[in-house]
Amino acid sequence: MITSIVEMPDQAKVWVYQANRPFSDSERILIEKNLEAFCGQWAAHGKQLTSTYSIEKNQFIILAVDESGHQASGCSIDSSVHFIQQIEQATGLSLLDKSQVAFETEEGIIIKPFNKLKEAVTTGEIKPDTIVFNNAIQNAAEWKSSWAIPANQSWLKRFFSVN
Repeated sequence: MITSIVEMPDQAKVWVYQANRPFSDSERILIEKNLEAFCGQWAAHGKQLTSTYSIEKNQFIILAVDESGHQASGCSIDSSVHFIQQIEQATGLSLLDKSQVAFETEEGIIIKPFNKLKEAVTTGEIKPDTIVFNNAIQNAAEWKSSWAIPANQSWLKRFFSVN
């Protein structure tokens, strides 16, 4: 296991799991302990995957795999989703809902459904410089450069042009 996603090569595969709320202290401890164990044994076709994780903003789980040695197989990816489902069951968190978008305000991380984002821009809740999290990133290079970006540099920019 590599100790940091920053150390991962740019082409490393990355998955982002966004929680519906911040982790409690006990949840964070449980999640970190389980992530450490999962990454330590994560394998594809019996071969250890070079992987790591990060907890960001106390509300996101980032998993990364360096596929230069061994590629993550369908079964190994399924095992990571099953692992995330186990965390959901143990904590009551929602981590697999892709219909929600997170952005950061002075009050912290705010989660909105896709169909409420235009309204949030119109009312000024999301401003051009509000940080929006792009959880659809595919690799470490994208995570490093465009996971957290100002709204007016994201796909939300189309809502600012109509104001």
